[in-house]
Amino acid sequence: MSARKPPSKTAPTLPGSGLSDEDRLLFERELADVRPLHRGADRIVPTFDDLDPLPGSSFGKAQHKTDSDQRLVVDRQDGRVTGASFGVSRLTLRALGRGDPRPEASCDLHGLHAEAARRRVQQFVEEAAVARRRAVLVVFGRGRHSGPEGPVLREVVIDSLGRPPLLARVLAFSSASPAHGGEGAIVILLRRSAERG
Repeated sequence: MSARKPPSKTAPTLPGSGLSDEDRLLFERELADVRPLHRGADRIVPTFDDLDPLPGSSFGKAQHKTDSDQRLVVDRQDGRVTGASFGVSRLTLRALGRGDPRPEASCDLHGLHAEAARRRVQQFVEEAAVARRRAVLVVFGRGRHSGPEGPVLREVVIDSLGRPPLLARVLAFSSASPAHGGEGAIVILLRRSAERG
């Protein structure tokens, strides 16, 4: 009887992934609780030919990327807001809301009117993407001085992140951690250049 080799604790190598150390750690953390399926007659293993191509996937039949393939799904709960592209997990959004990864730059919109804030956010995110920053913070406050229409700048930021040209730069966003402004700020996870495809 031969001794069984213990399972590897490292993440599998993904073909053509080219993952950075930071992305590999995130991948390993996301899949830490995943266990292999038991072998058995009822297990069906699909081939790529059996699957319909998903938006943004590179396998299957010819892909025709449309604007609807790339969008942010926004979720609002108890004053907090998150937004994520297809494939971003809830764990990633929770980590982002806790300040992981830590914001590398910040932009303060206090005192700006809606259109000036929109232009400032667009410029800030574009510059951060060009500088290859991974996470950035936009502070707008809680809107206590916004008047009868209520908080305006948060909605301007959310709307700007979900539209071109910023839509191509943003992977996800979340209300910030209390240390970074809580509901009065949004931390943005930017796409890496390879993810912009």
